[in-house]
Amino acid sequence: MRFVISYVSTAIRELHQDEVVNILEETQIRNNKHGVNGLLIYTSGNFFEVIEGEKIRITDLFKVIKEDPRHKNIILIFEKEVDKPLFKDKDANFISENTLHRQMEVENFLYYIKDLDEGTQTTVKNILKAIATNS
Repeated sequence: MRFVISYVSTAIRELHQDEVVNILEETQIRNNKHGVNGLLIYTSGNFFEVIEGEKIRITDLFKVIKEDPRHKNIILIFEKEVDKPLFKDKDANFISENTLHRQMEVENFLYYIKDLDEGTQTTVKNILKAIATNS
């Protein structure tokens, strides 16, 4: 079984675009190296992330994320085991305001969450809608 955690957080200060790209790229490299699939979105000073993988790896990673001094107000959206992987492809993805094909990536992510329960799907869709509205 796969384990998934999703959260939102706020950057501790306004980030310049090059800082955002560095954070997102570091996250993508680290996650891919450790077999963690997911999605990280940064927009309007906020992060939204979904991480998926082996339960121990995901729970350990979330502990590290919570200690990261670059963000605050970390709100857990959900954590649960899933029967099917949410992310069919191997890699983790990242999206920021300047990422090309941003809307397509979000739509692809909405496809991936179809196996979650209806309440969780609704919560994630509402968060993504709010993020898109604020971009």
